[in-house]
Amino acid sequence: MIQENIRACMQTLSSKLSSETLAMVKRKIENADDKIAEEIIFAKYDEPWMILIFSVLLGSLGVDRFILGDVGLGVCKLLFGWLTLGIWPLADIYFCYKKAQHRNLQRVMQILADHNIA
Repeated sequence: MIQENIRACMQTLSSKLSSETLAMVKRKIENADDKIAEEIIFAKYDEPWMILIFSVLLGSLGVDRFILGDVGLGVCKLLFGWLTLGIWPLADIYFCYKKAQHRNLQRVMQILADHNIA
């Protein structure tokens, strides 16, 4: 892949993945074809910072979990989160942020796997 495409992919992914996984993803992208760059850049990703804001502001209502697709956990958090005296919503701020990053990493790895890039 040409440097321009690598740079564009890394710029897109820098706010969506953890810093620990960016280097690994960059190595895999460097071995990929140029046509994959467009697919990586325009894929739908979760915004970890948005999940973080929802977790802080509306986490006690389970909104962060609903956004991530964890409807069951969202309902449980909504109904029973108050029983933990606010500890569950507080701890879930971190877990939801990390889950958003992990889901983004899974999307990138799926794109690369679809094109047989190990």
